[in-house]
Amino acid sequence: MAINISNAQNRDAVVAVETLYGKREVRYVDGKGKPTANVRVLKADSEHKLPVLLKKHKDLNKVAKALVKDDPEIDMDLTGMFLTDTSKVYVSPKGIVHLVEEFELVYEPDGELKTRRPRVKSTQNMNAEIPVRWTGKFIKKEEAVKRFVFTNTKQVVHVNGLTFDFLYQMAEDLAKRDSLLLLRGGDKGDEPLVMNRGGKPYNAFLEGRVKGDSYCLLLHMSNMELKRPAL
Repeated sequence: MAINISNAQNRDAVVAVETLYGKREVRYVDGKGKPTANVRVLKADSEHKLPVLLKKHKDLNKVAKALVKDDPEIDMDLTGMFLTDTSKVYVSPKGIVHLVEEFELVYEPDGELKTRRPRVKSTQNMNAEIPVRWTGKFIKKEEAVKRFVFTNTKQVVHVNGLTFDFLYQMAEDLAKRDSLLLLRGGDKGDEPLVMNRGGKPYNAFLEGRVKGDSYCLLLHMSNMELKRPAL
């Protein structure tokens, strides 16, 4: 995805954000040495599960006899089919639920529930007219790993020669400081970052690394802060 980002001199640039994929050290192959891949298959549909069979046969013993005699738990046309494009839906005993009311649960450091509130679906603020702001708030890397839980990491990359220079200078500055930089979004530059509509708000910290003429900018996302519970 693309984001609009500003630097310490309040200069803006549109750059790209990519997901980081770890290098695989182990590869699985079949008996002929060809690479394999994981697939999702349909185990059973709702009409062939045990509650439906029990409702039909009225008794577990009769269900067992039906299993021995036939295969009522298997749909020969659907069972085992590969699943590709799927969507998550919520279901109830009455069928698919179309209107779902979501709540956020906020817990104290000791695990006790603090607040239960309706979930507010925020709009995304990374690819917007208002740039993601360079706040000037730095935190040492050694301190950051002890205070925050980083649940996601994206790589900020250039899209042309001009943005290469723009991002290289940012990475060089951060590398010299050996610190992470807090990024904020919104009109006033005081909002956590939201990657997509209805997504979770994240505290985003930018890390810079340089080696010769190369740079690396990592955007570490955190929605959980480590706090010591009161004794």
